[in-house]
Amino acid sequence: MQLFPHQEKFLKNYNGANLLAHEAGTGKTICACLWLKDGKDGNALTICPKQVKKKWEEELIKWGAKSTVVSKEEFKKMEHTQWTAIVMDEADCLASPLFTSNRSALSEHMYYLLKEYPTETLLLTATPIRSTPYNLHTLLVFAGHFIPFKKWRDYFFVLEKRPYNPRQAYYPVSDWRKKIRPVLEKYSDIVLLKDCVDYVPPATEEKHIKKIKKTDDFENFFDEHRFEQKDKIKDIKDIGKGYRKVLVVAYYVEQVEELYKQLSKERECFMLHGGVKNQEELIQRAQESDECYIIIQASIGAGFDLDTFSCAVFASMSYAVRDYVQMKARIRRIKNLHPVSYHYILHGRCDMAVLQTINKGKDFIPSEWRYDTPTTT
Repeated sequence: MQLFPHQEKFLKNYNGANLLAHEAGTGKTICACLWLKDGKDGNALTICPKQVKKKWEEELIKWGAKSTVVSKEEFKKMEHTQWTAIVMDEADCLASPLFTSNRSALSEHMYYLLKEYPTETLLLTATPIRSTPYNLHTLLVFAGHFIPFKKWRDYFFVLEKRPYNPRQAYYPVSDWRKKIRPVLEKYSDIVLLKDCVDYVPPATEEKHIKKIKKTDDFENFFDEHRFEQKDKIKDIKDIGKGYRKVLVVAYYVEQVEELYKQLSKERECFMLHGGVKNQEELIQRAQESDECYIIIQASIGAGFDLDTFSCAVFASMSYAVRDYVQMKARIRRIKNLHPVSYHYILHGRCDMAVLQTINKGKDFIPSEWRYDTPTTT
């Protein structure tokens, strides 16, 4: 089976670079299968999002590797045991701050597993940093790079007293997004789509801005943001006229369901949110459809392929840059590259504020800055 050059390079020159910060869509799953096959799959464990569990099982068979595959939810319920190797797909889901009160049960479970049964790990993520320098510190702990927590904290944080907090607390330094880049480069293997192929087809972006009239005084941001989601169906339909297959992204579950109800009148339609159980089946059916919409909740856009689509419409967006990067990559996969377009429907100040937050977060996503700033070590 044919490998891309970066995958062959990883197989031949793996030198303990077990944090793979490869851009989404470049084939990290294959790298992991090859890594496991190289004498590590006697009793290996792979942890992945539930919507790609079947895909992982199929890829392991395809590449002749063996591993027990579990979802993140299943992993949290497992007893600690010894594994010959552990693969963490979408490893950033386990990257909550370990040594603070904000750590998640998932991250804590992995920490104590590796503490009790040290083993070789491979971490796969296109977005190693979600929102805080602590994310990378946690991943480095799982990868076996033990940087003292206080040293990390004192480099990336400052102790301050701010008006809304009566006590002093640690806040990230203003330039932490740039300070963390050389650290990420030192400890991870970064591969971008443009590193893997001779030509990357163009990706275009278009904003559809409309200021809707508001007659209510909203008590909070979320109420106002929900109000801005009304009447976006016309924009989506107008955009959809130019494409046979359209991915529509929405932040709120009720918006996903309403768009599904409306767009189903136009053409075949599929819907994915956290409460949908047969996600893998629906994704496959959408892939095989000749003409359709698929509406997906913004927070679950990791791990699967929608490369038969060429258009993504962000009706509303998650506040996390990680979710945005992952969702963009669904229609841009290395095995089936073609021109793609992204559309942003913005109907008010809340929509704009979310987009501005996303744009700030791009500073710590390698695919956004890798070739824009000099590399330091």
